[in-house]
Amino acid sequence: MTLRTRTLLASGVAFGALLIMGAVVLAQYVVTATTNLAISESLSPAVDVSAELSLEQANAGGALSDYVLLRRDASLDDYRQTIGRATTLLEELRTSTAGTADLSALVDAASAAQRAWVKADADPVIALMQADKRVRAMRVTNSEEAWATYDAMVARSNELHDAVNQARNDAVSALAGFTRILGITLVAVGILVILGMLLFFLGLQMWVLAPLATLRDDITRSVRMPGHTSPIRPSGPPEIHAVGTDAETLRRSLVAEIDSAEDARQGLMQDAPLVAAMQSELALADAPSTAGFEVAGYMHAAEGVVAGDWWDAIPRPDGSLALVVADVSGHGPRAGITAVRVRSMLRTALRTGADLDRAVALAAEACADDDNFVTAIVLNLDRSTGMITWCNAGHHPAITVTRDKDAALCEPTGPLISALGGEWTVRTRFFAPGDVVVAFTDGLVESRNAEGEELESAAVGQLIRAMDGPVRENPGELITRLLAQARHRAVDWRRDDVTIIAAVREY
Repeated sequence: MTLRTRTLLASGVAFGALLIMGAVVLAQYVVTATTNLAISESLSPAVDVSAELSLEQANAGGALSDYVLLRRDASLDDYRQTIGRATTLLEELRTSTAGTADLSALVDAASAAQRAWVKADADPVIALMQADKRVRAMRVTNSEEAWATYDAMVARSNELHDAVNQARNDAVSALAGFTRILGITLVAVGILVILGMLLFFLGLQMWVLAPLATLRDDITRSVRMPGHTSPIRPSGPPEIHAVGTDAETLRRSLVAEIDSAEDARQGLMQDAPLVAAMQSELALADAPSTAGFEVAGYMHAAEGVVAGDWWDAIPRPDGSLALVVADVSGHGPRAGITAVRVRSMLRTALRTGADLDRAVALAAEACADDDNFVTAIVLNLDRSTGMITWCNAGHHPAITVTRDKDAALCEPTGPLISALGGEWTVRTRFFAPGDVVVAFTDGLVESRNAEGEELESAAVGQLIRAMDGPVRENPGELITRLLAQARHRAVDWRRDDVTIIAAVREY
């Protein structure tokens, strides 16, 4: 099963589970909210109204008795007001209990009982009192029928109050149950989510991280082993397995190229010791350590193993550091011979403290009888003065980039080095901590892309400025990335020797 299929399957299961759990939680919430709404909007007010109804009916009976005994018109007014309020309260109860058949029937019964009492007691008594027949009114209000209808009214009202109160208590109990179920559901959802996350991370570990760790260990082992002979074992789901297979294919191709290069080197050492000696002379394994500066360089020959390009880093007697990048016209052994001669002269002059323009002039004298010409740029980095000085003999401009990403070119200051001689000058500019300088040969900037366009020095400056600060301040990484980007766009990369040197001021 592919990693994509596993991911989609796991996502589908998780989505389905979340959908079901969400529906359950939503249903519980709706039930709980509905019950709570019923309690707050109808049942609780109905309990209060039913209690007030019993009180108003009792007040109405009392006011009627006072009216008969005391003949007070105020008591008659009190009766009419209280019986009116009782009637209004019954209508409110009828509205609030309209959705419950049992309670609605009890409201109707209470209303009928109140009308029966009014008809049997209140209305006849009031009529007799107004006809000034008090004795008869007293007999009517104290009759068995009057008391029976009054007791029935009170009983129906109390029964209604008890029923409404019980309905509210039942609703409160149901709400508590729904709330408990909702809480349990939420806890269950939380537990399932945690389990789902644990399963997700377990699957991630088993299907992705563990195979990637194995692949990384195999690649690391293969890189560190001399000859890169340790195999890379593909494992894991198909996607990561395919990456491992591609890595193993790349390793085998690399081993084959290394073997081929070793064969060529052995043949060169056996058949052309002079060429091998020139290669050794021009090669600079590591840049010298100079306080305050970090330097890295790269050189690749277009033909065989001997290049006409070279780079050099030379400590000066005053504590400064000289950098050289030079390019001899042509390729192969003849260019290599000229390169050895010029490099030796420049190195000797700079080591003894000669000025940059004087060192270039001495190099020109050294190749006065050669058919080849040389372009070179000599830079001097001085931490004590905070300056960079250069002498450019017809070479591509070096590029300085400040910590703030401001770029500038070290333009030519004289002609190329040849039998024709010439005069050279020097120029300077500030070189602060964090600044970097990059010099290179034409093999880098004259490489062409598919449209036939050269890279050019300005584009190199843009590539350097686009790099992050930590990359720019690591000369080795800067050169690696610059080469990778240039080589990626070029269709004629091996057409010329390529040499690059980079230096950064650390403090």
